[in-house]
Amino acid sequence: MPESIQCDLLISGGNLLNTDTAEIYPGSVAIKGDTIVAIEDVPSNYVPLRHIDATGLIITPGIIDLHTHVAGGIRRPSPYVEDMMQDADLAGVHSGVTTVVDAGSCGIANIGSLVNHVIPSAKTRILALLNVGSMGVNRIPEVTSALDIEHDAAVAAIQSRKDVIVGVKARMVSPGVSALGFDLPRAAKSIASEAGVRLMVHMGDTTGQSDEAIDIAPRILAELLEPDDIVTHSFTGARGGLVGDDRALLREAIDAQNRGVKFDIGVGGRNFSFDAAKRVLDGGLKPDTISSDVTLQSRYAGTSFSQVDCIGKVISLGFTLEEALVMSTRKPAAILGEEPERMLGCMAPGTHADLTLLRVHEGAFQFIDGDNNINHGPYALEPVSCIRGGQVMPIDYGPRPQGWLPDSL
Repeated sequence: MPESIQCDLLISGGNLLNTDTAEIYPGSVAIKGDTIVAIEDVPSNYVPLRHIDATGLIITPGIIDLHTHVAGGIRRPSPYVEDMMQDADLAGVHSGVTTVVDAGSCGIANIGSLVNHVIPSAKTRILALLNVGSMGVNRIPEVTSALDIEHDAAVAAIQSRKDVIVGVKARMVSPGVSALGFDLPRAAKSIASEAGVRLMVHMGDTTGQSDEAIDIAPRILAELLEPDDIVTHSFTGARGGLVGDDRALLREAIDAQNRGVKFDIGVGGRNFSFDAAKRVLDGGLKPDTISSDVTLQSRYAGTSFSQVDCIGKVISLGFTLEEALVMSTRKPAAILGEEPERMLGCMAPGTHADLTLLRVHEGAFQFIDGDNNINHGPYALEPVSCIRGGQVMPIDYGPRPQGWLPDSL
């Protein structure tokens, strides 16, 4: 009889997502410390200190949200003033998400608060993009003129903590885009290039619908972005997005994706349109990743209630469950990098014990876009448990009055 092997946690009876093949099949996971030690057919001699019965659940690598705003508490001066930013663990582990990227909440003036206070106190793994505007979206508008962009200080800030600050974020919105035009994204790219990190560009002028946003969108795609740079809000209906004034997909978007630029959905509040999504997809571009762009307001008022809700919303457009889950695990992990200390987006012996356990509900669920249009989808996802670094995290009640699930027919 084989010798007993002690492990800390055994999850059995569930169905595993293989992010290499986009297949789901029965299997178990054994964890010791913060590392997966056995998977699929876990031998019977593994003896756990704790056991989770995952019958009826899908076990995925820890879900990754590539675009969030989780600098909660940084800009709120008192408990009586509304904060725009989400609490990191509420958007993260308590919602079934093990890794989040804060996408430009902070600029050089306040990134230290995120790096030195928010990140160390969170259970969720947090990475950050530095906003090209010095104050970030803690002050909106964050860019009104060239004076709001400090190249040297931004490069220095990134280089001081490249383990956490993994890119630069720039929003192509008014008044910044109407005042600076192409100089705005060019300044952001210059910072990113000198610091040796990627650029994420918010496409779509949701605040001004400016002609400048329309004019520079093809140039950003054709002239500025390089492999592994990211376009977020791929399904925006705002001017200056991937859908031109002729309501067709910009041909430059296909060329950009073909040369390695990544496209992220970034649902957000007014940054997602079912009509624009269908036009982008019909034009031949399928985005690489799903993200929420969640803020405190959008969690409860919509349209971005949570990352798992956004996955259901994208499935309603015709994506399969399996590919939508890969777009929230393996694909964002690949964008962030495959450094040994991360090993995200997959489940195998030796990788991080970051896992999400989901219950998939079947039905006819109602999902809304930024214009309050409704699309019906066949699945709604409910996070049941979250494992972060081998530790089991509690799941929140959910963002809606009824919990996690959207309304259904």
